[in-house]
Amino acid sequence: MKSGTKPRILLLTTGGTITMVTDPEKGLVPCSAADSIIQRIPEIAQLAEMDFLPLANTDSSNILPSLWPEIAKALYERWNDYDGFVVTHGTDTLSYTAAAISFMIQETDKPVVFTGSQVPLEETGSDGRANLINAFRVAISDLAEPVVVFGSLIIKATRAKKTSAFDLQAFTSANVPPLGTIGLSIRLEPNRRVRSRRKPLFQPFLNESVAMIPVYPGMNPDIITFLAEKHSGIVLEGYGAGNIPTEGRSLVPVIQRTVESGVPIVICTQCLFGSTEMELYQVGRAALDAGAIPAIDMTPETTFAKLMWVLGQTNDLKTVESLMQKSFLGELHEGG
Repeated sequence: MKSGTKPRILLLTTGGTITMVTDPEKGLVPCSAADSIIQRIPEIAQLAEMDFLPLANTDSSNILPSLWPEIAKALYERWNDYDGFVVTHGTDTLSYTAAAISFMIQETDKPVVFTGSQVPLEETGSDGRANLINAFRVAISDLAEPVVVFGSLIIKATRAKKTSAFDLQAFTSANVPPLGTIGLSIRLEPNRRVRSRRKPLFQPFLNESVAMIPVYPGMNPDIITFLAEKHSGIVLEGYGAGNIPTEGRSLVPVIQRTVESGVPIVICTQCLFGSTEMELYQVGRAALDAGAIPAIDMTPETTFAKLMWVLGQTNDLKTVESLMQKSFLGELHEGG
């Protein structure tokens, strides 16, 4: 960025509520001209020179993992042309996408900011305007890592969790403090990754054949057998600290058979906060002894995206376990 010039920011859109409009018959639907809506926000032009890239236009409930490498590639191919990036996305699957892109483009030297809204930009009371302006404010800051900007929080992309379908502060930072807050000014944590002359590491690996399912009372173990026949890896959302049923309809035998067949099973927690301390209880230790991999304190969304990324590189079980328990982006606390 030259002295005295505005930063150049690429706005990449994928659809979602933030650019939706109301159809009398269908309700909220993706807008076919999202750029015309966004260009009505003059504050953005005051902050930066913006280029617009409409990569997709869909409700995020319909987002497929196949879009993630496309987003990563679009960003990486334009990396040297911009000072930062803003990605708009529907809130329902934003955490999955933000985590996946974080693994695909590492060692970043500038911000990649994901945002969205609970209310469409064109509707009264929309949070989209403030979220988008704040996303641009963060995109021109000295931050240099993928983040989610929503409401008053700046959240590490691999730690973002949607916790409300109603509140305008729809996302929280799971298990770690947010990277910053937005009020009258932007306050960033001193331990943030800052801009440098690093060269980003582009690793668009992805094996989409991963299933995720919560453990629930009375769960039939045959469900895991079925999933293992159709998928390369499975994420189980266990109870509490990663506990699973070990009596009656015990999941231990099917976990052991599945892992022995070459399909890794990673166990995270259903709880919003906390870690898989699976050695704590017998019902968790049994899963470890059967070969399950603990997700430690990763969110289910990040665990899911990371397992896809890891399996895109290797199917060796020991390597999968090692990579899943290594912190690449602060997505987990190594060692629990």
